[in-house]
Amino acid sequence: MFESLLQYAREHAEAWIVAATVIFCTLIATVLTFLNGEVWLNYVASYSIGVTCMSLQLWAHKHRPESWSREWVTVVTGIGSLALGLLLAGTLGAFDPFYFYRTSLIGLLIGGVACTVAGFVILLMGYIRDLEAERDAARQHELVHERELAVTQLRTLQAQIEPHFLFNTLANLHALIESDSSKARELLESLTDLFRISLDYSRASAGSIQGELELISHYLAVQQVRMGERLSFQIDVDDGLDDIQLPPFLIQPLVENAIKHGIEPSADPGSVEIRVARSSSKLQISVANTWNSDLESTEGSGIGIANVKERLKAVYGGSAQLRINRSTTSGFIVTIELPLEVVKA
Repeated sequence: MFESLLQYAREHAEAWIVAATVIFCTLIATVLTFLNGEVWLNYVASYSIGVTCMSLQLWAHKHRPESWSREWVTVVTGIGSLALGLLLAGTLGAFDPFYFYRTSLIGLLIGGVACTVAGFVILLMGYIRDLEAERDAARQHELVHERELAVTQLRTLQAQIEPHFLFNTLANLHALIESDSSKARELLESLTDLFRISLDYSRASAGSIQGELELISHYLAVQQVRMGERLSFQIDVDDGLDDIQLPPFLIQPLVENAIKHGIEPSADPGSVEIRVARSSSKLQISVANTWNSDLESTEGSGIGIANVKERLKAVYGGSAQLRINRSTTSGFIVTIELPLEVVKA
């Protein structure tokens, strides 16, 4: 609440200065009236000098050239506004512009105090605005730096190709050329489609769920040709989520990890399930794979889960979550959870 009040005060600084000037002038006039009994002259002089000082100080600082120092403008404007304020006070209060110059030091006292206070307040307001501008510039620079860092990390990650997958696929292709030419042709076509889509997708500035899952479908198709009946997969997406934007290659490393550390080491048939769903105000992306409990399993390396965590933090900050659940019956489930208002297309 205090922060919101402070923000309101910053946005309406001129209004606060006007109100403070009126209150201050009223206070001075009231005190002087109590001392000398001159009601009309005291109030006219106080308001004339105070309003003149406040108005000229605000105008001068608003139109101040950058090469002029704020302190110099405050002093010069204060002297000038004091002279004009006394002339105005004499004209309105005694029908004599030079009345306060000739007959009383009260006008000089009022003017000196009023112009000093007005100049100090407006000078302080200028310093505060300078500090806020510097803080905003520093915050903007930090945001730009974080954005550039996230983009750099993304490009680096996009350039990485899992050598384990590539070497195994080429080895399978070499073996199939000799033993099963039709299956070798199928594998080569699937691999070509995968590389083509991967290249197009890596050049995109932003990815989508539809684009990511298309890439994953071709990747799993290649793996299915390689492993045959050892691998089955299923991809489910809730209606209306296809066009939601995601950083490219966010889900694909999790699928690679599931194949490399869950399906490939086992001789038994296994499955990979990718699910994209809406849960309340969040988007949930889960990658589940069966796992042979007799085999030692790790969470992967390279472009795996650790890098996905880093990318989530770089792009979404603390609003994204990645959870890993391990079960001896159902295997591994990796879930990414993102606020829908952040990722909506």
